[in-house]
Amino acid sequence: MCLRGRDEEPAQVYAEGPRRHYPSDVSTRQSMEKRINYMQNLKKEKRKLGKRFARPTPIPDPGILWP
Repeated sequence: MCLRGRDEEPAQVYAEGPRRHYPSDVSTRQSMEKRINYMQNLKKEKRKLGKRFARPTPIPDPGILWP
């Protein structure tokens, strides 16, 4: 949408405003979200492996197995 003034050139108007005010803030926010996501995945993996290796598999008696 263009607005015309009396002695001005047409100006472009965005209703939502500029998307990025400070580019450095966007990169820090993105890196923070990435780090949070990595830590969450690390916790999930640790929990999964903890459940898997919590109890060792029982060793069968040697008399049960056939030679």
